Amino acid sequence: MSENAGSSTAAQSGNSFSIARVLILLLVAATVTGGVYLALFMERGPKPLYPFSGQVLLNGKPVTVGAVMTQSIDDEYGVGIGELDKEGRFRLRSNDVDGVTAGTHRVAVSSMAPGIPPRPLVPSKYLNQNTTPLTINVTSDPSQNTIVLELEGEVEAPPALQGPPGGGGPGAAPGDAPSPPAAAPTDAAANPAAAASAPAPAGETPAAPQ
Repeated sequence: MSENAGSSTAAQSGNSFSIARVLILLLVAATVTGGVYLALFMERGPKPLYPFSGQVLLNGKPVTVGAVMTQSIDDEYGVGIGELDKEGRFRLRSNDVDGVTAGTHRVAVSSMAPGIPPRPLVPSKYLNQNTTPLTINVTSDPSQNTIVLELEGEVEAPPALQGPPGGGGPGAAPGDAPSPPAAAPTDAAANPAAAASAPAPAGETPAAPQ
């Protein structure tokens, strides 16, 4: 009996040792793997940025209002922005640092005139990253990182504003009251003869006929 109990205790001890050993091996493997990834990240660091500049033209004329916005097709965080100057020129920046990451970027041109609603100054397809046909290719060679973006097409008019309920029309300012209807003509104006034959109000002397 005691011999069987000893064998059972030894088996349980062996199983516990095996489980503990596996857990230790897993912990060591996770630590080593994490250390390797950390070392690679520290070695590579953030992605390098490369200068990129250009000019935006619409039907051959500079677009001087707004900004150029880029989005890397390979990196959701690889974005850039460049404000347009009076000649339609821009220089891309990422997080207030000159340059953008290498690779292909989609390009949108955000150019709107102030107003309610704002009026687009370029065709609407260029305003959105999902519809723009424009792309740029950023390389590690700064001499290759320049482009003229040639936009084409007619600028669509913004939708007309609807007037407030109850009148005013599309051009009326909110809160304007509708114009009162014109006054109906009086009986005297409509029928002079009837007015002449009507008795005068009390206290008044009727006018002598001319």
